[in-house]
Amino acid sequence: MNIQFSQSSFLHPILFAFFPIIFIFSNNISFLNFDDLFYPSSLLIGITIVSWFVLKLLFKNTKKSSIILSFSIILFFSYGHIQKILTASEFDIGNKILIPIFLLILFIVTIIVIKKNSDFKNWTKIINSIAFTIVIISLINFVNIDSNNTSTSVEFKENLFSKYENPPNVFYIILDAYGGQQALKEFYDFDNSEFLKELRERDFNTIKNSKSNYGFTMLSLPSSLNMKYLENYEKNELSNNMELTYNMIPNNQVMKNFKMMDYQIATVSSGWGTSRNFEISDINYCGTFNLIDNSQILISILDNSILKSFYAKFFTDDRREKVLCQFDRIPKAIDDSNGPVFLFAHLLVPHKPYYFGPNGEPLNTDTLELGGISEKRNFDYIKQLQFVNKKTLELIDKIIENSKEPPIIIIQSDHGSEFPEDATELERMNEKMHNFNAYYLPHEGESILYDDVTPVNSFRLIFNYYFNGDYEILEDKSYWSESNPFEKSGYPEFIDVTSKLDEFK
Repeated sequence: MNIQFSQSSFLHPILFAFFPIIFIFSNNISFLNFDDLFYPSSLLIGITIVSWFVLKLLFKNTKKSSIILSFSIILFFSYGHIQKILTASEFDIGNKILIPIFLLILFIVTIIVIKKNSDFKNWTKIINSIAFTIVIISLINFVNIDSNNTSTSVEFKENLFSKYENPPNVFYIILDAYGGQQALKEFYDFDNSEFLKELRERDFNTIKNSKSNYGFTMLSLPSSLNMKYLENYEKNELSNNMELTYNMIPNNQVMKNFKMMDYQIATVSSGWGTSRNFEISDINYCGTFNLIDNSQILISILDNSILKSFYAKFFTDDRREKVLCQFDRIPKAIDDSNGPVFLFAHLLVPHKPYYFGPNGEPLNTDTLELGGISEKRNFDYIKQLQFVNKKTLELIDKIIENSKEPPIIIIQSDHGSEFPEDATELERMNEKMHNFNAYYLPHEGESILYDDVTPVNSFRLIFNYYFNGDYEILEDKSYWSESNPFEKSGYPEFIDVTSKLDEFK
């Protein structure tokens, strides 16, 4: 860092504002893309610049204003982390006490800085060095990212075409973290048989004891949308980060196949990561609902800031409206398209956070964060799942009612429910890997199904039966890792647990 920069009082507030963004990104490369940096960086740095000018006008001293601002930023972003440390210790202090303490500390430091008779040149150098160092350390994780590694090669079939004069509309709906029937009964003591009965009455085929191919969204969706396993890639293709699998979701073979057959592609914005927007789509529903809707980085920052205790209350209604929009818009793709339509929807329910009771009533949600292992099992999950059941049945009825020709409908979960931190390894594996898998297949399409079918083969079967495909049906396997395999550097280890999962009856 050159001398001019080291003495710039404007530098360290910008770096401290940028640090939580780059820290979260570098530690969550598995789930984020470089595009996700732009919005939170622009917002937080913009707020910092405006605040800097306001403080400069107020205190008439550039260096003092910068120090006060940097200290404010540090307190603002560290609040949630300090609260977690205190909660884990014997000093569990509530927000009503902790927030005033933080504000008092800020007030005292501000008074000290204002009254201190100093030019603050040395202070500025030291603070700039600290800010610069922590940002550089966070950037280390970027070194091993291979930005050119975006190969998603899969089997491409140019001879695909519908066997029917009027090609069927195809709906592929992912209900995130929806647990399998036996897992729900085992871990939540919840009997989901009534919902399954309703599906069967609508001519759906549900896969008993269904299993996912992978236990994490960023593995399972690339696999199902590209109809292949991930462990077959060379080690240098899957090392250190999930950029390859991240790109495999929007650049997937299933959509390309339907596009080639002159289908219109409709997508529903999930509001999360790479399933938010699809360049290939002709129709997109339920985009941005608020300032933080499309930024998981900003949500993570707010969830650990001094706004933690109440920020979610401002945006929960928007999140609820987004989910309702998703269920409402899916059937409308039939009328909004000019020909046959393939619709993909990744719905972040019943996955936490929990916004809905069984009848759609609001639940008390204190975070918008998707990740993290809960201290204990949260039965609000079942309440939200019951709501999802009702909305799914309504959704199915509307799709079938609006369809001139019988549609193809696949409703799956990318993985099962989320386990609590005290679960054993076997419990974690059985809960996370037993998923939901149901098919509505007209023209006697149920004949292609079998007891152990997994998502990797769903579209291989459908392309073969309905679209003249000749895809090989892969052996159905399930691969597990105790934690997200991309959170640690190096080649992810995939453990074949197919036979172990079969023992869970």
